[in-house]
Amino acid sequence: MAIETVVMQWKPEQLWEGADVFIIGGGPSLRSFDWTKLIGRKTIGCNDAFRLGPDVCAACIFGDLRWFNVHRKALQEFPNPVYTNQPSLHDGKGVPWLRTLPRKPKGLHKDALGWGCNTGCSAINLALLLGARRVFLLGFDMQVLDGKTNWHDANISKPTDATYKNYQKGFAAIAKDLPVVFPGCCVYNCGKESRLQVFPKVDLEAALCGVIPPVCG
Repeated sequence: MAIETVVMQWKPEQLWEGADVFIIGGGPSLRSFDWTKLIGRKTIGCNDAFRLGPDVCAACIFGDLRWFNVHRKALQEFPNPVYTNQPSLHDGKGVPWLRTLPRKPKGLHKDALGWGCNTGCSAINLALLLGARRVFLLGFDMQVLDGKTNWHDANISKPTDATYKNYQKGFAAIAKDLPVVFPGCCVYNCGKESRLQVFPKVDLEAALCGVIPPVCG
């Protein structure tokens, strides 16, 4: 029996309405992080975070086709939902286990995922579409730390200063759209050393304990 190869676009559902959602970025500040702290929580893992396992990574998202081609076989075995806004996977030649949404260049959207030049931006948009009230960013460092660009060593390419500048523009567009597109929702940055300044910074342990104020600012 032939396997169906037509990608079905995912229709946004507020599966996590009102919840706190933690987004696992790729930054090197997470190299010594205790991943067990995220077990059982609502999490979205960017790219290689799916390798942390389904108990830590509740959902995976990616946007880069080259990354997908490298990790496709392992990703297919991941039991939790996998989302993408990669345009080439919307033409009916993709794989049926992906949950796809259209890609917009930047910002936040109700019927698509803004790209902003990086998967992290799309992950924030996804968390809000899933119904998150508060979104907490982990590993959004926007810099090299101790000579490392990621918490893992499976890099396909290494970001440059120009790369980080493009990322920053994408996050700035999200911060601008947030009160308009998703009023009442908040995005917090849990990275002490992060150079991402457009979202309020909070202590990660406080966020894990749920003691962060419900509104931004």
